[in-house]
Amino acid sequence: MDNIFLIAAIVSAIFFIAKFLEMRYVEKESKPLKFLIRDTLVVYISVIAGNFIYEQVTPAIAETVKTQGIPVAFTDEAPF
Repeated sequence: MDNIFLIAAIVSAIFFIAKFLEMRYVEKESKPLKFLIRDTLVVYISVIAGNFIYEQVTPAIAETVKTQGIPVAFTDEAPF
């Protein structure tokens, strides 16, 4: 799944359902739906922003942690 907007929408939908069920059955008090939608939009934007930061940082991390197939240690007889 490479489409971040679809992933963010799925995560937001799961968050919305979980918060709605928590509001109805655990807290047993109704909050305005406006706050629930606002929190869901914050989750959607956070998923997109988190993916953007991850995509920007991954090449830098891969560049600094490059592994080579040849060991760096000197393992042969000294040439002098």
